[in-house]
Amino acid sequence: MSGFAEPDWFARALEQAGSRVVFLIGAPGSGRRTAALNLLQRHTGSFALRAVDSDVDLAAWTVGGTGVRGYLVDGLLETRTLALGSIALDNLRRQLDRSGACLIVITEQTPQILAHLKGVLHVDPVRATPPPARAVLDAKLATVFRDPERRRSVLAALPAGFLDETLQRRPGPAQVVEIVSEIVQVADGTTEPAAIGRHLSFHAADRAPQLLRSVRDSPDDLAFLLATCVFEHFDHTVVEEEARRLLEVAAGRLDAAPPDADTGTPVRNPGFVFLRSRKERLAAIEAGRGPREVRAASTHSYAVEPVAFTRHLQGRAVLDLVWREHRDAGELLVEWLQQTPSAHRARADRAGFILGRLAQWSSGGRALAPIEQLAYSSRPGDWRMAARAFGAASADPVLATAVKNRLRGWSRVASESLRCTAALTCATEFGLARPEVALALLHTTVTARDDGSDAVESAVRRALLSLFAEPALRPRVVEALVQWSRPAGAARRTACAAVAQLLKTAATVREPGEWWSAQLLSGDAPPGAELIRSALMEPTSFDTARAALLEWQRRAATDSRRAPAVERLAEVLAPHLRGGVLRLFTDFERAMPAPGAERAGLALAQWRGTGTPQRGLA
Repeated sequence: MSGFAEPDWFARALEQAGSRVVFLIGAPGSGRRTAALNLLQRHTGSFALRAVDSDVDLAAWTVGGTGVRGYLVDGLLETRTLALGSIALDNLRRQLDRSGACLIVITEQTPQILAHLKGVLHVDPVRATPPPARAVLDAKLATVFRDPERRRSVLAALPAGFLDETLQRRPGPAQVVEIVSEIVQVADGTTEPAAIGRHLSFHAADRAPQLLRSVRDSPDDLAFLLATCVFEHFDHTVVEEEARRLLEVAAGRLDAAPPDADTGTPVRNPGFVFLRSRKERLAAIEAGRGPREVRAASTHSYAVEPVAFTRHLQGRAVLDLVWREHRDAGELLVEWLQQTPSAHRARADRAGFILGRLAQWSSGGRALAPIEQLAYSSRPGDWRMAARAFGAASADPVLATAVKNRLRGWSRVASESLRCTAALTCATEFGLARPEVALALLHTTVTARDDGSDAVESAVRRALLSLFAEPALRPRVVEALVQWSRPAGAARRTACAAVAQLLKTAATVREPGEWWSAQLLSGDAPPGAELIRSALMEPTSFDTARAALLEWQRRAATDSRRAPAVERLAEVLAPHLRGGVLRLFTDFERAMPAPGAERAGLALAQWRGTGTPQRGLA
């Protein structure tokens, strides 16, 4: 909603929303998704919105009773669109009407789809054309610079005629946002006004072939260019290390002429320590080092000087060109990315993301083959990279169906590597965009094979923690954890271990601590209390859960916001005084007069006198 400029078709689509189903057609980059989300919010007056996967069968899909008011299918596959009949559409509208909800379907503008929508479904689709560039610019600037006088002074500082010339190119909404971000950089003094045009991505695709040709006779520059494309915004030392590693992997494949060829030019010693300065090497690929930044790791801080191309999206344009036009170079890219050391987690994560992007640019039935090779590896680091790649690839609606199909098959196989990859993929964009699918896959992964694999249970636990970290998904994750924790077996062990880890985080981090406190104070039988009890009763998770809850109690002694939650926890656990709960209560009692200690003492006194727990408000 921030800085949203209504396109011309918005009012018509808002009227059609009264029919409960709106079909949007238009080209990628037209702002159709942003407009669709604003349309749903405007029509329903609610932010209870949910994404529906692009391979959904709308003829069989049912509207859930979850209070969701708006649904968005971003890129419904052509086969699914053509399979929808008029009777099924009418049934869908009735379901949405009963729920007071609206569905927006974004689909491609093909002759077959248009003919089906109009001839079979009797629907007049809304053509999503982009709003005028000037309108988007004004809306975004009004959001960034709320003072009109400030806006005028910022625009006056730009080169004469820059905005008019730029907007005459009819940039799409995303490109206008890029222009605004550069104007902000000028206003902050980060970018010189005269340099603003050189940073914009308008000519990135046109410049890519020229840039590649300019360095093709220098293997060092070629490697440096490709390393910068992949590891842009990393520290310059990382980019240089990866360029050297690429040269080693290439083993001469980046040399335009054989090493022993007589070129008629003087041969330079490649080991000469003053061969070229870093500034010269960066200039050769039209990149530079940004200002020094201080970044924080888990145990320390460190300084970086990030490398970036002068022009936005230049690295993406070069990689796109290499992948589409130079097959052998593309194979070298994959080989190099696949061998990224897993010890460098940030680099391996970026390498996985780029592999997923390469898959998006591929065609044919083997687009995911390079990622699958990693999944079949025996190294856990490769499984993580494959999961990251699958997550990135799933942003493409067509590839998302292929990814989902593989994960469903892999979740049931005997191979530990494939099951771990399936679980870890659920922790990426794939799972965050499809929480119900992810939770079902995770349950299958951990229960389909009764082999007690620690690696599989660990991967599933990590995925559950990642899903829980997204606040909007927590109710669904908690509901799944409660179901998992009731019957004995691998699902219970995994759920309890995940809960214990969540309690450990909540003991020291404010936001999750407040969430758990609110959970425990809500209603007579909060699901959070059942999860805590299960984690205490499960032997494999008891120690972690106990230590976390004792830290809760210790901090509650001086924290008035946490104290009621600990008191409430002691109250709801008191009727279940056995096993891990009994052991925790003995520790709670010893912490007198800390919160929860008195209630624990009363329960233990009753238990010592009669051997049965004292009844409370469970």
